[in-house]
Order: sequence, then C-alpha cells, then structure tokens
Amino acid sequence: MSKNTAIPGSFISLAMPGKTKDLDGFWAHGTKQSSTLAIFVHGMGGNFFRSPFKKQFLLQGPRAGIDVISCHNSGALDGVTDERFAHCMRDLDAVIDFATTRGYRRFVLIGHSTGCQKITYWQSRRQDPRVVALILAAPADDLALSKRQLGSRFSFWVKRAREHVANGEEHTVLPEKCNGFTARRFLSIADPKQAEAAVFDYSGRMKHFRTITTPTFALFGSDEQFAVLDVDEMGEILTTITSATPFRYQTIHGGDHGFTSVETKTVQTIFRWLRRVMQGSSK
Repeated sequence: MSKNTAIPGSFISLAMPGKTKDLDGFWAHGTKQSSTLAIFVHGMGGNFFRSPFKKQFLLQGPRAGIDVISCHNSGALDGVTDERFAHCMRDLDAVIDFATTRGYRRFVLIGHSTGCQKITYWQSRRQDPRVVALILAAPADDLALSKRQLGSRFSFWVKRAREHVANGEEHTVLPEKCNGFTARRFLSIADPKQAEAAVFDYSGRMKHFRTITTPTFALFGSDEQFAVLDVDEMGEILTTITSATPFRYQTIHGGDHGFTSVETKTVQTIFRWLRRVMQGSSK
C-alpha cells in the first residue's frame, strides 16, 4: 500500500467483563455482508491496525467474499508486559460472539506470530465446527528463541522468574534481555510446561496443534529473522504431526517475520487457498 487508501468498514469496540479494557478493532465488510468472517489475531505487543500485512487482509478480504475483523487482544501494545496467555480464550470468544449476533455462520482464524499460538490454542480447546480454516502466518518457537537470546543464562533467568512467582512477586519486571516481561509473563514463553511455550515448541510434542483437524495453512518467510530452525524444516515438522485435513505449508520467497514488501502476494496466496478449501467443503 504505497498510496492513500480508504478501507470501507466500521470501527468496533467490544466490551469485556470486569475491569478489563474494551477490545477495539476494525470490521471490513462489503456492501453485501458475507456469511464468512476472517478474524485476524495480531502478534506479541501488536495492534489491530498498524502493519501493511493486516491492512492487506482488510482490503482483499471483502473483495474475495470474506469479511474481516482485525481486533486488539489482551496483549496489545504495552499490555504484553504482563499479559496472561489464557486470556486469548475470552478475547476470541468475544469477537466470535459479536460476529455471531451479526449473522456470520463460518469463521476463518488468522494468526500472525504469537497470534498463531492463540488461535491454535483456542481451536484446540473449543473444537468449534464453525471454524472452517486456520491460517498460521509465521508460527515461531518462542521457547527456542528465548533460549537463543539468553544463551547460557537461560536457566538462570527461568529460575529467577520462578522464585519471584513463588514469593508472590509475579509482577516483577525482568530485564530487557527477558523482553522486559514480568516474571509470570516470561515463564509463559520460557517454561515448556506452559501452554504458550508448548504450542509451537518444534522440539516438543505440540499437543495442542496435533488436535487440530480444521483445514490449516502455515506460511513462513524465507528471510524469517526469528526462526531458530530452517523454515522448511519447521514446515516439515508441522506436516509430519498434523491431523488437519487438508494441511499445507508454504515458504514465501523474500518474506521476513512480517512479510515485509511481499504482503500483497502473501495475502493473495492465502485467499486463493481459502477459496479452494471452502469450495471443497461446500460440495
């Protein structure tokens, strides 16, 4: 998107229970509302609007006959520092409840980066038959990445974080080398027994991913800067263990973690795959 662009649609704000902040987002829809809605779940510390990648979904979706909501989640912006991964359940529940009252009957879940963990975890728990496809854009291994970043000090910082939590100091902020997360939040990605770390632990069982039978498309950029393994090796691991029917992975040449400069091509590839899968499921 190199020129001024107006994206038709509506700003939305979803009320959350208790003292939780409302979730703001954008709902892109055509003049005639589709029966299918794609829900874009952003990555760690992201937001619903500020990236050319998610804007391509908002632009191309209605043209392809699929409306799109891109919405904040509980880890948006600075909320990531002390985010609880389990809140992805209520976040996605809120979006789907909103969409259901608006008449949508089928859903596509699109995750980018940590959004991949969230949609996979949600669907593994909900097993919602209305979800007709999952899109995993740059499903990274945060546990392995943390080990690479911290090197020989990884075990030290995991131990220190556990001590803080055990002493009732779970909100203690750790150094920037630990992403500046609180002790509890750091363990969410650094403790292999925790759900967020385990979902895409490519050296582990990935039990949540294994339960997914929903048609799934995983995409990696050939220049993925956060990959600890070769991206094709990651794709082959997913192919080996998946229960999804169908499952496909594809490496996008020239793409980085955010698919920078290849956003249009990547999103076009996704909607072509979705069109084939949805046509097949309607027969």
